[in-house]
Amino acid sequence: MRTSPLIALALCFLSASAISQTCNCPEQFDWLRGKIALNYAGFQDKVTAEKQAEFDAHTAAFQEQVAAAGSDTACLRLLRAWTKWFHDGHVQIYPLTPAAEEDPEQIRARFAQWEKKEISEAQAHAYLDVPGRDSVEGIYETMGGTYRVAVLRDTVSGREFAAYILRADGVWWMPGQLKFELVRTAPGQYSSRVFLRDHSERSAEVSLNGGILRFQDLGNWYRQYPGEALAAKRPAVYTLNSLDDHTLLLRVPTMNASVRLELDSLITANKDLLARTPRLIIDCRDNGGGSDITFYPLRPYVYTGPARGYHFRIYATADNIEKYAALGSDRDYPKKQRRGYKKMAKKLRKQKGRMYGFCEYVRNKPQWISPNPKKVAILIDGGCASSCEQFLFYARQSKRVTLIGTNTAGIADYGNLHHLNSPGEKFVLYYPTARSCRIDAGEGIDGVGIPPDVRIEDEKTDWVEFARAYLARD
Repeated sequence: MRTSPLIALALCFLSASAISQTCNCPEQFDWLRGKIALNYAGFQDKVTAEKQAEFDAHTAAFQEQVAAAGSDTACLRLLRAWTKWFHDGHVQIYPLTPAAEEDPEQIRARFAQWEKKEISEAQAHAYLDVPGRDSVEGIYETMGGTYRVAVLRDTVSGREFAAYILRADGVWWMPGQLKFELVRTAPGQYSSRVFLRDHSERSAEVSLNGGILRFQDLGNWYRQYPGEALAAKRPAVYTLNSLDDHTLLLRVPTMNASVRLELDSLITANKDLLARTPRLIIDCRDNGGGSDITFYPLRPYVYTGPARGYHFRIYATADNIEKYAALGSDRDYPKKQRRGYKKMAKKLRKQKGRMYGFCEYVRNKPQWISPNPKKVAILIDGGCASSCEQFLFYARQSKRVTLIGTNTAGIADYGNLHHLNSPGEKFVLYYPTARSCRIDAGEGIDGVGIPPDVRIEDEKTDWVEFARAYLARD
């Protein structure tokens, strides 16, 4: 399971009310340290005897800083920075958004001191009309037009580009306020700090292609100026299209269990087309993961036989057992899965304080195998993580599969995330409850990722066309 794995660490812009807020960060920090040490399935691998002194020094340095934190925002920044020591994109902490409705005037007052740039639509047009502006600069809108921003070059505080509100809801966001920041990491690629509706911070890898800024797990922004305004159509989660008489393109942007039936329905509706088409491209770029069960409908068209995998061993603590007990009632999963989770929780209760499970090979086998497609290319990149990588572990064993692109994220050795709310319901912590046996087999990928069979080095390459031509070779 996965939520977004690459979190930016930077100072937030605080309102006057936030600065005066008492957040009791030392209590939050003590809670975080305790829960990670008690429940995180990778803790013993990371905090070894050789690393203990380094970890203690890291923690001591943050102990001093959290004591001085004067707001929840500053505290969150420090908690996130502390978790980075584990080098595990599955260890994440986020703010909890208040559910109660608030008075619009109070909301506007809370963010009145948010970083702001006075700029009108006309001023943005005049700036963008000057020759030589960067390709990412422009006016963009979200789907439905809720937000409209001007993305301008702005190198304050280490950023390269800043997006300022031109139009928003007039309550949570006002014209001129900073909505997100970008830093170019490669041609057409950016890291970002994004501020959500409640001004809480997220980070995401961003790509620019065809006038669309794609924020991993956070949606798209569509360029409205300069050039022809792009229509922001609400896309289907999964799509299947014919590239030519011999090649299909299937886009799989997520393994989220909540939408798994959409993929299942798409595959079922097109089973005849899949059965007669000899080549298939599966685009898994920026697929941040979700649940392994989501990719099961793909197996008959990808596998050429049983695939070998590794079991996960579960760290049996009271908090972790709670996760599996809850999954036993989660209707996003079929009845068979739910029954399995209930049995798992029962077994874990008898193994408290231990890693539960055996490091045996597991066979992942579909009920049937389709003779077509004869060749399958799977497009992968650094945004493919967690369950997306688990899919690749199995798929790359198939005789008809070629992985094309760049290394994946490398966030799969520790999985099956659980979440806990901090004292006072201020923050929510996500962490892995299970450890893959592939670590002991010397096949761990954390921090490295799964390499492609065919690497695409040129950022300007049309990956889909490259894969289509590759599969068409004799």
